[in-house]
Amino acid sequence: MALYRTKGIVLRSIRYGEADRILDLYTRERGLVSAIAKGIRRTKSRFGGRLEPLSCVDLLAYEGRTLDTVTQVEVLRSFRGVREDLARLEAAGAILSTVRALSGGDEADRRLFNLLYHALDALETREGGEARDNDAVASAFALKLCALAGYAPNLDACLQCGRDLDEAAEEGLLLHYAPDLGGALCAGCRSESRVGDAFPIPPATLGALRSLMACPLKSACLENGLGGAVRRVVSAHVAAHAPGNATLLTRLPASRLDPRSA
Repeated sequence: MALYRTKGIVLRSIRYGEADRILDLYTRERGLVSAIAKGIRRTKSRFGGRLEPLSCVDLLAYEGRTLDTVTQVEVLRSFRGVREDLARLEAAGAILSTVRALSGGDEADRRLFNLLYHALDALETREGGEARDNDAVASAFALKLCALAGYAPNLDACLQCGRDLDEAAEEGLLLHYAPDLGGALCAGCRSESRVGDAFPIPPATLGALRSLMACPLKSACLENGLGGAVRRVVSAHVAAHAPGNATLLTRLPASRLDPRSA
């Protein structure tokens, strides 16, 4: 069995048997990895608390048929500040859900690893930590990951007629977002099309989405009143383009990330 070393971020930790844990990690060199940490729940385990969800670790493991086996771990950054704040933790849950949806299985992408690391860093280090700011980081992460995966939303022109959407909004026309098509429609095209999943969005939503795509994660912010509309667009877009058309980017209870709860 091949032995390998890689850096990874723990996405999930589940109890297995009497003393083991099954881990899902996104690694820099191997993409998504499922592994077992044997004896981790014993008092004298050599792993201690080094494999808690969200932790960025350097690990040594060997390949298995279905699960790899972790043999050594060093914590590079624990992101403890995210785990200990409920609002930050829930936003992190949305981020991890998006990673699992769009990461491409075991196809490694260092850009994704770096984006995930910087998203957790943004959640932990931004001052205030208001729910609106955390939501902005999670939404910005999802949009940037969609772009990396080749699913960037079309936010500039109507998907059907090509009309400039900002001009349409200035004229007071209602805009709609069509997740399956990957972009927005003007009111005329929405009424003429048979896109059943398209839904209306406030005029300022497109500008907010563009800003989140362009700005650094630490600078991501949302104006009052736009958070719900942005989350709906991002969630619907990710779900429409994820394998299996899964429902994603929902707020996860903190217990889903707490290794003690599984």
